Amino acid sequence: MTSTSLHPTPSSRTVATEQFRAVGLALRTEMIFFVAALILFGALIIVSAVRFAHGDHSPNAHMGFSYGSSGAIPMFLVGLLIPFGVWRSEDPGRRSYHWSMPVARGPHTVVKLLSGWGWLMIATILYLLFIIAVAYSVSMITGEQPWQRPTPAWEWAVAFTAPTLGYLLTSIAVIGSDHPWRWIGGILIGYGVLLAVLKSFGMEDIARALNTITDGRYGLNAALFGAVTDGVRGVTVGVTRETMATMRMATWVLAMPLWIIGSAIAVTVASYRHRE
Repeated sequence: MTSTSLHPTPSSRTVATEQFRAVGLALRTEMIFFVAALILFGALIIVSAVRFAHGDHSPNAHMGFSYGSSGAIPMFLVGLLIPFGVWRSEDPGRRSYHWSMPVARGPHTVVKLLSGWGWLMIATILYLLFIIAVAYSVSMITGEQPWQRPTPAWEWAVAFTAPTLGYLLTSIAVIGSDHPWRWIGGILIGYGVLLAVLKSFGMEDIARALNTITDGRYGLNAALFGAVTDGVRGVTVGVTRETMATMRMATWVLAMPLWIIGSAIAVTVASYRHRE
């Protein structure tokens, strides 16, 4: 006579650890490409610094780093693309393997989502360490100051929030749809076409209202990089750099949480949409 023994349900910590490892293995190709890109970019900068140190530049030229919120653009692009690696060949129609897992499908999806975000944050830390290392290496080679201007703390924080927002936005489509590229491309193209049509028919007020989604006070650009609106730029002509930086920080502080919280809610809904 035989008996069937049931294994105990693993703890949440065990599930998260194994999922983190699995996602890391799934992203090996992307990691290799990312590190190789940093090495190549660093080598090009070092070569330029050596040439600069040997006098291969104009008399008034300077070579130093000036890091700002726009420096987060590369990581924002990485954040947009990483979900496709995390969920490679695992669109909703192919996630039947979740049935065999000792964890409910919704929480399991969220754990995998957070694992991908964890690896993205590790890549962001590596990117910032690379920026700092290259800045001081160039300074040692050229004798110039390592930084052209001090960088406010909030602009360093953008390197983490911008890719996080990009990761969440793309994950909504990747987790919730079998054809994420259609949704992403359709929304982007449709948004641009709608703006163009409204402007061509003289509906400037409606077009401006719609454009606030990206360029408004609480728009996507404000949430990503602290970009201020055209109206604010118009009334701040001639103000000091410090004042403008403060206004950009205030814009980012207001808009960023709204977008991240909203995107997190949307991606959670997508994770539980196929709940058994």
